[in-house]
Formats: sequence, structure tokens, C-alpha cells
Amino acid sequence: MADAEAEAAFFESMNETNGDYEAADGDSELQIDSSSDEYDPAQEYAEPNDLSNTFSPTDASNSHVQSSSVPFAQANLTADTADALQEENTIPDQAELPQRELSDPMASNESFPLTTEDPDPTEELDATKVDDEAAAELDDSLGEIDSKGEEPVSQDILDTPPKPVTSKPPNSLAAIQTNGTRTVRKDSLTTPSSAVPKARLPHDKIGLLEDRIKDDPRGDMDAWLSLITEHRKRGKLEEARKVYERFFGVFPWAAEQWIAYAQMENDAGNRNAVEVIFNNTLMHIPHVQLWSTYLDHIRRHHNVMTDSSGQARQIITQAYDFALKVIGIDKESGRIWQDYIEFIRSGPGVIGGSAWKDQQKMDDLRKTYKAAICVPTQSVESLWREYNAFEMGLNKTLGRKFLQEQSPSYMTARASYTELQNITRDLRRVTLPVLPPALGFDGEAEYMQQVEIWRRWILWEKEDPLVLKEENPQEYKSRIVFAYKQALMALRFRPEMWFDAAQFCFENSLDDEGNDFLKQGHIANPESCLLAFKLGERIELTTTNNETTESIQRRGEEVRKPYDKLIDALYEMISKAAAREGRELARIEAQTANANGNAVDGEEDEDSEREKQATERKERLVEGIKNMTMMQIRLHQKTLSHAWIALIRAFRRVQGKGKIGAPVGGSRQLLFDAKKRGHILSDVIVAAAWIEYHTGEHEAARRLFERGAKLYPEDEVFALAYVKHLVSINDLTNARVVFETTVGRFTSKPETKAKAKSLYAYFHTFESQISDLSQIIKLEKRIKDTFPEDPQLSSFQARFAHEAFDPTAVRPMISPATQMRPKMMQSVEEPALPSIQNSPVPPPFVQPVASPKRALPVEDYESEMNRPRKLARGESPLKGAAGRRMDQQRRNQQASLPEGLKNLPPPPPPLPRDIVFLLSIIPKASTYHVTRLKPEAMVRLLRDTHIPSSVHQLPITPQQVQQPYYQPATPVPYQGGYSYHR
Repeated sequence: MADAEAEAAFFESMNETNGDYEAADGDSELQIDSSSDEYDPAQEYAEPNDLSNTFSPTDASNSHVQSSSVPFAQANLTADTADALQEENTIPDQAELPQRELSDPMASNESFPLTTEDPDPTEELDATKVDDEAAAELDDSLGEIDSKGEEPVSQDILDTPPKPVTSKPPNSLAAIQTNGTRTVRKDSLTTPSSAVPKARLPHDKIGLLEDRIKDDPRGDMDAWLSLITEHRKRGKLEEARKVYERFFGVFPWAAEQWIAYAQMENDAGNRNAVEVIFNNTLMHIPHVQLWSTYLDHIRRHHNVMTDSSGQARQIITQAYDFALKVIGIDKESGRIWQDYIEFIRSGPGVIGGSAWKDQQKMDDLRKTYKAAICVPTQSVESLWREYNAFEMGLNKTLGRKFLQEQSPSYMTARASYTELQNITRDLRRVTLPVLPPALGFDGEAEYMQQVEIWRRWILWEKEDPLVLKEENPQEYKSRIVFAYKQALMALRFRPEMWFDAAQFCFENSLDDEGNDFLKQGHIANPESCLLAFKLGERIELTTTNNETTESIQRRGEEVRKPYDKLIDALYEMISKAAAREGRELARIEAQTANANGNAVDGEEDEDSEREKQATERKERLVEGIKNMTMMQIRLHQKTLSHAWIALIRAFRRVQGKGKIGAPVGGSRQLLFDAKKRGHILSDVIVAAAWIEYHTGEHEAARRLFERGAKLYPEDEVFALAYVKHLVSINDLTNARVVFETTVGRFTSKPETKAKAKSLYAYFHTFESQISDLSQIIKLEKRIKDTFPEDPQLSSFQARFAHEAFDPTAVRPMISPATQMRPKMMQSVEEPALPSIQNSPVPPPFVQPVASPKRALPVEDYESEMNRPRKLARGESPLKGAAGRRMDQQRRNQQASLPEGLKNLPPPPPPLPRDIVFLLSIIPKASTYHVTRLKPEAMVRLLRDTHIPSSVHQLPITPQQVQQPYYQPATPVPYQGGYSYHR
């Protein structure tokens, strides 16, 4: 802005557009002067500018997706709290968290060299000035805060313990040292005592449990249940109610705990509270046991024995009808069907009578039986037998007719139940969800096994085994949606399952159910990009812009809600990671201090050695914690950056590029907001620049890249994107300048030399296509000097390689007969002469000789096939001249053998005649080239293979549609961790 008045108006419009900000400056406490030689970005962290807990009345209504279907899910912020936060004007300061080599590059004091004055609104726009004006506006968006500068946080503020509402990380991470115009981290500073959490007394069980819940509300299920149990044990029902309400805000579909809550109120005689619980849960939680508890409550308080008016029976009948419409299709609902039939039987009227009450009773029974025997439940066979007896007891002729009509439905239901039981044999139907274990860690295999079973159940429902898709499509869809809901009770924290459920609803014209799945899933998983992006896309598709500014602005606010909730959740995760690191470091420091204080006086050498070991152990722990935190925060920052990119692209579609500070800010306003909040990587700048370039604002794109180069001088990803952009617009001179500047900066330091490899690889490929050979060879020499360990062959081949084909690696087939000979497989036959196989000397050839008694009359036979099969036999003890000649022949053969073959063992005995005949007619072993049979492996395979009883138990291939399944099990108290109780 050109003057102070315009600047004030600009920030006022910012507050109107984005309620998350109270001021445009002061959003970060780190002052970074990137041009300073003393600054080492690798040592910096950037503290989250976490505004997720700083609410205003606008935030409470606009920043989160509310859902009225989940009780106790959200608590509205009171006006007093909002006013107090505004009076404090508290913006959480930045903790030192890692980014790509820069802590918070947006906090740089550098500004764009070009500035523009506010245009005269009466001046007519010139088409040739569009690029310059748009570029200047984006220039202001990235340079406004930097030009103002930000005051470093004083040490007094750092020493003040953080307030709970700001979610500020412990001061151990905020230890900084003022140095000119910037603040840098001083790792040598010790952790202040204010950062050490105050220890609770061991007997303060409630306080300890509350701390555990505060640290891990979604993961520490045992802490929640133990806290509720502790309050109930002490008789503090009001405190237990408050904990229950908080608990159901996190786990709204935990049916077993809703039942326990209702039982607590029922034991206390609070009937109204029990009915409120049922009103809040029954329509949202299709759980058989919860509905059974509701029916028991209704029958208890409406006694049909003492009610002469019949109103109690009518209420109970309505309750049963209502319950069976919701959970009557559950495979574990057989007992409810049987109870309802017994209740009808106990009503007025006589089965087989002629009065209207008798006829009405029989009609109700027949209707209920027909509905019950079509549902695959555990009681379907007993219900069929009862129905058979009922019809045959009234009229055998009509009974056979009715039974014949219902027999196909019953047979289908019975077969389907058996098949479904086989699919869900190992399923654990629980309603206390657990967070998915990390890949490769404890519980991950068991969790994925349950996910796979749920998907098989849903796939089974989609295959329509009950033949409902054509006859009753609404019932078919209801069963699939019911299966999804059952799966999501156990897999609440698996975003993919929510997405699949919503997608099925949208594809089958169930838009309300699909939207509800997305909203509930987004509430359960606020950090899930999958659900936030899908919900934002859904809002964008189902809303339209009118020509008015208010309509465009209102649509933008609606589209932004799920993205804002995602971004707030990611900022909060960064803040929590920093706070967790501070607590862990403080705990290690305290343990080390206690160990040193408890050391026993002894010899000086022993004390010195013990102290040295303790110091080394402490350093390893500290380094491990810092590395783990750095990896977590880098992942959060990468996710956060892409969330901002998705929001910027969505706003470009909804509001266009817009103007910063205007009611319709568009994508440029989002870029400004992302810069203010910080912790974004260079990916955001690159994405914004590409949007500007491909929408015709070439000058704006150029200035964005130039600004990004100043903000991210140590980011190899941005440098590569910048070079590619310059090459794509044929600005080769500047591309070479950026390449040389960036590579020179990276290679000047040993710790950053590896960053230059991607730039060298891209530019080598580029130069190989358009440059002179001398320049290519010169560049290859530079690469060799910089990375001597890399083979030169790879650089030479890269000149001629093209994406998926490398002509230098081709091996032409010159002689197929020589080069394509089949590979010999190892024979199963055991070698008779292992020493000969391993010897370079070939075995001697033994000339066959005729029998001395008679010659072999081969010529007497017409063909080789008619010839009689000669069998080998043992040597006969010849005597006389014939024996001497045979003996002499053996001696001569033995003398001709090498020294190593003279003492060989005797040959094996001859084979039986049938075996010799079989071997003579089958091909030689050398002609068999496929895999040979291993009998022991085949036996082991047959022994260990589980043969499924149904095709639905086979593993699901990627081409099949995958979805979840269900099997109610007896509720088991939560034991902590991830386990399923059989």
C-alpha cells in the first residue's frame, strides 16, 4: 500500500476476509535475515503460528464443519471467551521447527525491489498493463509483511509459562538469542524450569488420567474409561456425566459406552436422562445391543399387565416396528425378531379363532414371520420351524401354499447366513475404535486383517446374494449402507472407509447419506487430506455462483470450511510435536539431574566414568528425540503445504485470482494467508506461480519465482522447479544463471553438496539436447569433479536416454540359436558320479562289447520298435578263455582311467524290467525345461493350505471393488492398546 491509510484499510479488509487474523504483522517471532553470513538455516526451527485455538465469533461459525447428527461432538465457544481472546490479542509465537533448510522463510525482511502505487479507480485499464499490475499486486502480497519487519520476542515473554488457550509449545523450544535483525536458535541454552511440567502426586488418579487424556484424546482409550470408572466409584455422577459428554465428543458411535451411560442414569432413577440418551443415539448408531436396551426400557416403563386401555401395548408395538426397520437386517437381530413374535403371541386374541381380534393377531404373526425368515440371522432356521408349525396348525392346505411361496426366500436367507458367517468368522465387532497402528509396528497386521474382513462383508453385500437389486433396490442399498456404518464403528479413524461409503452413496443417488458420511468422517479425522479434499469438492460441485459479489464470497466461505479445518488441524499437530519434544527433553533433563543428585560418593575415577556414560546416554536420547520430531514436523509441513495448494486451486476455480484485501480475494488472498501463517514449503510458491503463468499473468509468475528464490535459497526442490520454468519459457540465459548460482551455493559447503545432484542431472539432460559437445563434456567433467564416486558411464548414457528407453543399453540379438538357448534346469536325478561332475576331465567312454557266448542278431528284426527289450543282468562267472578275455578287457579299461577315477565304487544294481521299459520310452531329462516337482514341497503345501468353503473367502484382487464387514461379539471391557478379544 502506498500510505498508512491505505495500509490500514488493507488490513481491515484482511480481517473481514479471514477471521483467523487480528493483525497483519507480528505473526512470527523469528526474524531471519537470509543475507547474513552467520545464519545457518540448518540449525533453525520454525514454531507453528498456530491459530487453531484462537477463535473469534466468525471462526466458531465458519471455520469448522458442524454436524447436528453427532451428540456432544462440538462445543460452541462463548462470546466471553472470544472477547477475552481478542483483548489479549494473543497470537501464538513460532516454535523452532524444521523446514527445508529454512525455519520460516516467509519471515524474511527482504522485500520486492518493485513496488506499485494504488491504481486510480477512475482510470481505464489498459490491456498491456494487466501483467504488470497483477505482478505488482502479488509482489505486495509477498513483500508487505517483510517490509514492515517483525519485532523479536523478548526474553521476558519467553520465560513466561505458556497459556493453555494458545497451545504454545514449551519454552525449551523457544530458547532464542537475539542477533541484530534476526533471532536464531541457541541450542546450548538449558531448558528453563518453567518448561518442566508440574508433577502430580501419585495418589491423584483423576489428575493423572486427565493429563493422559489431554495429551492423547483419541489414542488413550484406557484413560477415558478409567476416569469414568473412577468418578462412578467415588459416587461423583455429575463429574462422570461431564466426562461422558467429552468422551462422546471424540467417540460418538461408541455404542457400548452409550449403554453404560444409560445404565448409570437408569440406576440413578433419572428416566428423563435415559430418554435423552436414546433420542440422541438411536437414529445414528444402528447397534443391536443399544436397540435391545431401548426396547427393554420401553417394556419396563409400559406394563401391559396393568394397562387396561391397551396404550402400553401399542407403544411397545410401535417401538418394535421402529427398531426392526433400523436394525432388523443385522445378522445378529434374530433374538429381537423372536421377542417381537412372542410379544404378538401374548396379545389379546386366540390363534385360529374367528373373532376380528383373532384374525388381526394371525395377520400380524404371518406378516412378522414372512419378514423375519427373509433376513439372514442366527435364528432363521428356528423362525422357519415356528412359521411352519403356525401355518400348518391353522390350515394345512393354505399352510402348504404359504410355505411353498416363502420357501425360496427362506432357503436364500439360510444359505446367505452360512456364507456370511464364513466370511466374518474372525471379525471382531467393536464400537471402541483405535487409531491405525503405524506400518510395521505392533498391531498393524491384526488391524489390516480386520479391515480386509470388513471389506469382504461389504463386497459380499454388493454382490447381492439375497437377490434384492432388481426386486427391491432400496432394500439392497440400505443393507450396503448398514454394513458401512457397522464397519465405521470399528474403523472410525480410517479415512478410506469413510470415503468409500460416501462414494457409494453418491453413485446410487443417496446424496444426503453421502454428505453425512463425509461430514462425520471429517469430524473424526480432521487431519485427513482425503476427506477434506473430497468434502470441499462436494461443496464446490453442489453450489453455484450468481453474478453478485455476495454470492461469490459466500460460496468461497463454504468451500473453504473443510480446508480451514484441515489446515488448523495440521498446524495444531506441528504445535503438539514441538510441545512433545519440549516435554521429553525436560523429562530427560530432570532424570539426569536426579541421577546426579542421587550419586553415591566414591572413587573419583568411578564417578568420572559413570558421569561420562550418563552424559553419552543423555546425548543419544536427546538426539533421537530431536530427529524424530524433525521428521514428524517435516511431514506435517509437506502435508500442510499441499493443503494450501489445494485450497488455492479451489479458490481460483470459485473466485478467480481475485485481489488481496478485496471481498473476493481469490487465489491471491489465499497465498497471502498461507504466507502469514507460515510453515509452508516452496511448493506453495511454485504452484501459485504456475497458476499465474497458465492463466496469462506471465510477469506475475516471474516475480513469484524471483521472490521464492530469495525466500528459499537453500531449497533444491524450488531451484529445480525454477530452472525448469525458465527452460519451458525459453529463457535459457536466466536458466543458466540460476543454475550456476544455485549449484555454486550448494557445492561451496560439504553438507549441502548433495543437493546439487538433481540440478546437475536435469541440466546435463537439457544441455545434451541443445548444446555443443564441448559444453556437454565440460559439464560432465564438473559433475565428475563434484561427485567422483558416481560412474562416468551413467553420465554418458544419460545423454542419449529418453524417459523409458536407453539405446545405449540395448543388446541386439545377433544369433538366436546361440544367444537364446533354453536355460538348463537342475535335474532331480542324483548324480551317480559326483566326483566326475566336479572334475574337468570328461568320463571315459566305455565301448560296448558283445556277449562272448552269442552275438546280438539285430538284423533279424524289421525295425527298432519290434526289437525285444534287452535287460541288463549281472556278470556271469565265465571260465576258460572267454573269462580270461573279459577280465583282460576290464583291466585295460581300468588302466586307461585317470588316477582319481580308478578307485570308484561299484555301479548300482540293475533296475527292474518295467522301470527300464518306462525310461526307454519317455524323453530324456535334458529335454524337460519347466519347473520340476518337489514332492516334499507339494505335501507341505497341501497340508498347510486353507481351502475356503466359499468363493467369497478368496482374497480380493485389486480389480475388485473393496469395501467392509461385521459380526457382533459380546462386548469386552477395553484392555488398552490394540487388541481383539475372542
